[in-house]
Amino acid sequence: MKSFFSMFSDSSKELKKVTTLTVAGLFIALSIVLRNLTINISADLRINFAFLGVMIIAMLYGPVVSILGNISVDVIGYFLDGFKARDYNFALLVVKIIAGLIYGIMLYRKVTNKSLIASILASRVIVVVICQLLLNSIVLYYCYQNRNFPFMTESEWSAFGVWMLPRIIKNGIMFPIEVALSVVILPIAKQSYIKVFKRRTA
Repeated sequence: MKSFFSMFSDSSKELKKVTTLTVAGLFIALSIVLRNLTINISADLRINFAFLGVMIIAMLYGPVVSILGNISVDVIGYFLDGFKARDYNFALLVVKIIAGLIYGIMLYRKVTNKSLIASILASRVIVVVICQLLLNSIVLYYCYQNRNFPFMTESEWSAFGVWMLPRIIKNGIMFPIEVALSVVILPIAKQSYIKVFKRRTA
């Protein structure tokens, strides 16, 4: 338990280092670029790979920095969108915070590539199921589709099922692609970081 809480303490101390701010800033910028390359399937369904930069930040610097990084990507990305999508949704920002927390807890201090790869797989499963399919879907449906959620009639629940189906299919198709990219990119980023800065990530 002490080790768990020290993870947050160590992560917060990273914010005092110029290297952390510089590297995290670069990966935040990368995530924003990837966010702007979004493929919009519908108003509530899109494909992008912005999570990759956040996962790298989480791996290198832990949960506190990854939470702040994910917030930055979402807020700055919204400003760069020119406010063209919808009014900013703070409930969806909370989901981003939860995702950053999950990545930070699960990817930080992974010494071996084997443990890192296992954590990449586990963290993506948790984020996809809890954040994308559950929390994101609830917020989007309640805010933009039906304010009666979850107190809906049978026909309204049927409509929700129809609305959810493309989300489930999209996440099912994209999951192996996202994991494959993460498994390739994160270990490379880790080794490059160690080589350049002569500093271990755990």
